[in-house]
Amino acid sequence: MKRLRPVAATLAFAVLAAMGALPARAQYTSEFSPAKLIKQGTATTPWAGPGLVVLQVEVFPNGTFHVMKVIRTTNAGDVAAALEIAKTSTYMPAHRGSKPIQAFYDYTLKFGKRLVRSGEQGMGGGKLGHIDALIHAGKYADAKQAAATYLLAHPGNALALQYLGIADYFSSDYPSAVKAFDKVKTIGAPFKVAAAQAFAAVAVLRSSTDPDQALLYAQKSYALDSSPNSLYALGLAEFGMKHYARSIASLEKARGMLFAQKNTPTATKVAVDSHLLQGYLQTGDTTNSNAMLAELKALDPTGTTGAEFVGAFYLQQGVAAAKAHKPVEALAALDKAASAGDPKISETAYTQAAFVIIQSSAPDYNRVRSYAKKALAIDPNDPVALFASGIGEAGLATDFHRADLTDRAKTTLNKALAIAKAGKNAALVLQIQNFLKHLGG
Repeated sequence: MKRLRPVAATLAFAVLAAMGALPARAQYTSEFSPAKLIKQGTATTPWAGPGLVVLQVEVFPNGTFHVMKVIRTTNAGDVAAALEIAKTSTYMPAHRGSKPIQAFYDYTLKFGKRLVRSGEQGMGGGKLGHIDALIHAGKYADAKQAAATYLLAHPGNALALQYLGIADYFSSDYPSAVKAFDKVKTIGAPFKVAAAQAFAAVAVLRSSTDPDQALLYAQKSYALDSSPNSLYALGLAEFGMKHYARSIASLEKARGMLFAQKNTPTATKVAVDSHLLQGYLQTGDTTNSNAMLAELKALDPTGTTGAEFVGAFYLQQGVAAAKAHKPVEALAALDKAASAGDPKISETAYTQAAFVIIQSSAPDYNRVRSYAKKALAIDPNDPVALFASGIGEAGLATDFHRADLTDRAKTTLNKALAIAKAGKNAALVLQIQNFLKHLGG
């Protein structure tokens, strides 16, 4: 039987990836990245003792620099050593996107009795500056390796985790990106859009298999970036949790924002409408369901997405009703599935309908054959439909005492058996063999 939600998730993820990639990349690559310390210098000048010195260093685009002034100090006896350290240090210039620019760097030096260390400065201070540079250069594998190596020595470092997360994101490894970002208490501004889209992507991937986790990730995505991208993921996660009214509200909000944008791709519009259609179907909203179907047809006149979603929905309803021993409701739903317009779903629905009648207390074998015939008109080599047809022919043979129909039933069933064997469908093979034994075939 054709399933609805895997189809939905595949469509959703493909469109989500297309919706999200450019904004995240644009934000990070155009983000201002301050000047950074690459390597702390040394001093031969002795210092007085414990204290703090903050210096202003002007760093030029080519990496050269000029130590400007002392901003503040808690121990004047440390200033001379601090100036010597600043003058022998090396720096990475600030960047606007990938372009180096002139900027000032506030260099903080903390003096102890025997050691002096620099305070962490800027977005990528100290030894992390080169990771930021690798990411801006598009060297994501190198950036991931550098961040991972740094984290081995500095477990839980928030900035390194964010660098690792965004490198994973730009490599399209969304689960790994989420794993990194999820360890950070507060996501920094340059990383927010990428983190939100990573959480959204994984939420969509897990919306049908792990809806609880998907909803948690979708909520994190929305908290970081209340964009249509995050709303879309939230709507799918809520659908997975069977919170249909909330799902509809999230998707309608996303739809309003996306349809208002002139450059929204048709594929994105189709995806949002398709998932809204699911919500309307689940809540029995016929008016909006029909409106979505009409709009989907207008957006994609040659596509079958709407028919596929509607057909799969009613197919699920029909199978559920059959399992609940409600044949009237089952046949009504299966007829709707068959008439939705998707050929594969129609074939499955006709075959399921034939078996609903077969399993009833007083089977009408003419109806069984009728449904089986419709299924076989779509795929003459469907072994399940052939099995149903053979059962219908055998039933009519018994009802009307016709040996020719018995022979026809055996021919049909043997064809079904051969196809089932070729397809290695052991369960179906056993069922057909048992029925043939009953017929004496």
